[in-house]
Amino acid sequence: MASAATNIGNKYGSSPDTFAKDLQTGIDGIFLDWANGSIEIMRKIITRKARTKQASTLASSLIPFPKALGIQIKGEYYWEFVDEGVKGVFNQSKAPNSRFSFKNLGVPPDMLSSFKQYIARTGSKGLRKQTLIRKNKKKQADLIEKEAMAMAVATKIGGIKPMNFYKPALGAKRLKLLNKALSKEMAVKIKLAIIK
Repeated sequence: MASAATNIGNKYGSSPDTFAKDLQTGIDGIFLDWANGSIEIMRKIITRKARTKQASTLASSLIPFPKALGIQIKGEYYWEFVDEGVKGVFNQSKAPNSRFSFKNLGVPPDMLSSFKQYIARTGSKGLRKQTLIRKNKKKQADLIEKEAMAMAVATKIGGIKPMNFYKPALGAKRLKLLNKALSKEMAVKIKLAIIK
């Protein structure tokens, strides 16, 4: 059975050995370079604006995903909430222009799990990291669960401040750079075809 790399190589005229290298040249290479540059801009903004000033799950999840005649940048499903912010149930001042808002104080399991992972990794404002470390693992888990619930409810009350990382990385200025690079590459390809 042929591997996926062989099928792709056959489809696009590259051998499996050179397919990855071929993606980094020509028009594909331009799309890939542009996407990687955009991802780097987004990661820097997210890291700079994060409370802990550290890498986040969202920043590390951003990857370029080649498509036919283009490229897509994929990341965690909640990226729009982080980018635009979310209005709180009782306080909408953090994200007054956002199209998103929390409707109630109920905490979904995914949100609670995310806060628990965050607290286990970095500690919290309410508790020092040393307080979270206990010999009794059940007490430690209960303490983290309680603190995560408090943080989740506070987040839903107050909302989420927008990070605004999308437009600087993928806005009109960056698209002009992509257009310029593509135009230059395509002009070279057309000239070569005419000469041949």
